[in-house]
Amino acid sequence: MDVYYHIIANFNAGSGKGKRIGFEVEKILNNRNIPFVFHQTKYPNHGFEIAQKLGQTLSDAANRIIVIGGDGTLHEVVSGLHAVESTLPIGYLPAGTGNDFARSVGLTKDAKKGLLAILEAKTPVEIECMKYHDHLHNKVGIGLNSMGFGLDAEVNALAGENKSTAHVPAPFNLESSSYLTKIVDAFKERTTYSVDVTVDGVSNTYEAVMVTGVMNHPYFGGGIKIDPLSKMNNNELAVMIIFNLSFLTLLRIFPLVLTTGGHIKTKYFKRISGKEISIRLHDSALGQVDGEVMPKAAYQMDYTLTSFQLWR
Repeated sequence: MDVYYHIIANFNAGSGKGKRIGFEVEKILNNRNIPFVFHQTKYPNHGFEIAQKLGQTLSDAANRIIVIGGDGTLHEVVSGLHAVESTLPIGYLPAGTGNDFARSVGLTKDAKKGLLAILEAKTPVEIECMKYHDHLHNKVGIGLNSMGFGLDAEVNALAGENKSTAHVPAPFNLESSSYLTKIVDAFKERTTYSVDVTVDGVSNTYEAVMVTGVMNHPYFGGGIKIDPLSKMNNNELAVMIIFNLSFLTLLRIFPLVLTTGGHIKTKYFKRISGKEISIRLHDSALGQVDGEVMPKAAYQMDYTLTSFQLWR
């Protein structure tokens, strides 16, 4: 049976990298006489809408979806498929600035190699992710990488779409130097809050919190391993709590984040893992899911594990 490919592509991803990869994919598929169609995203959440429509109309056997873009584009597509309860597997060619998902699951940065692997794949693999229920906005959604409240969301809001890989210190292997500078900018204006955290039925309240992050893998901001113990497909989620600290302490601890992961042994970090997580913020804070900013509010969230199918 011939397979028809639906390419959901964000040509603006990675300062034009998405467009370059799109042209490369088009050339390879044409040379191999493989039928395909491009669905180019035009505005925020367009990938969600496209995926919803495809999920409602396509059969698993005769169609494959390939996503070209960054973590945000992939988030939209997986969320759109989940919204219509579609089990269509997807392939992913990372083209963003951060590419934390691809880094976590070990996908190649080489678009040609990645495409050929998708074309030759016989069986998709199951990838765990988080399903969240936002009680404040009565919304159910999907998180692939992380969802956080506080400083990490402020950093994402400041970084916006103007991320750059220029001047990145080579030993750290980070995709986004702008993320590092925005951490400093956001830290200057940081606020703290109180939060109730329940993991597998055990509840605690934490004060003077800068970040509450629910993690599906280790990374924030294009390679910053904020939770070195988290791994995809280990049948758990983790809550990473970061408490308020001085700028001098941040300077002392941050090299540990970039190297050994020893920061989580300090009193400023607390990690709790489990399968069912609830978070209730006592105060308003900005949020982010997979790098996409959520409005400032006093959130009440529930999290469980779910999954999707990936060609690789």
